[in-house]
Amino acid sequence: MGRLDDLRDNIGEYFQSAELLFKQGLNNAAFMMYFKTLVAMADYILWRDLKVLPDNHSERFRLLKPRYPDLYNILSYYFPYYRDTYTKRVDDRILVAIRNDVIRFKEKIE
Repeated sequence: MGRLDDLRDNIGEYFQSAELLFKQGLNNAAFMMYFKTLVAMADYILWRDLKVLPDNHSERFRLLKPRYPDLYNILSYYFPYYRDTYTKRVDDRILVAIRNDVIRFKEKIE
């Protein structure tokens, strides 16, 4: 199995996990997995198109911003909420919003 296949499988696994957690009402865990799904999609696109995998979020954002502004804007919007999930509860509206964005972007890369 190649790197691109591994990244695609990660997207599916993270998304499935997020959906299960969402249905169970485990909102913070679901949000974290939806965010990981977005990150995995970003890494998939960066590897597919540029053969580059970022080492951290800063590098990921730097690579995405000029080339994939839609995905950059979504990731950068949710990043503070992702960091906050360690100490705060995620708002239901933000959870539903990230879920919808993940579904929308997931359809674009399938």
